[in-house]
Amino acid sequence: MQLEVVTPSRKMLETAVESVTLPGSEGELGILPEHIPLVTTLHTGVLSYSSNGETRALAVHWGYAQVEAGRVSVLVELAESADEIDVDRARSAETRARETLSGISVSGENWEAEQQRLTKYEAKFKRALVRQQVLQFR
Repeated sequence: MQLEVVTPSRKMLETAVESVTLPGSEGELGILPEHIPLVTTLHTGVLSYSSNGETRALAVHWGYAQVEAGRVSVLVELAESADEIDVDRARSAETRARETLSGISVSGENWEAEQQRLTKYEAKFKRALVRQQVLQFR
């Protein structure tokens, strides 16, 4: 199969693969050769793929994937390889998000603003964790 990963600013990857695992919006999705055609949304997560017996991964952040005729096309807002991720920055982001999340209360007069803040920091927390997971594939 051919895997292509594209962001708004670059073509991140184009390579032959034996399998792909995607962070689908409904859960993890495994793609093998001759998979049925589909289009799905992706959430922040780890996109992993096997090529020449080696597993590699990218951190991807929200997008779409299309599977058809031996090709997996992934369009995401942001994709990062392990080499592009700063481990210290990812850990700091996790700590900051965790601290902020512990102080958010979605009750009272400002519950709508706090709910938006909660959603924002949950996303930051998830991105930080995903970046750290991808580092394991170095």
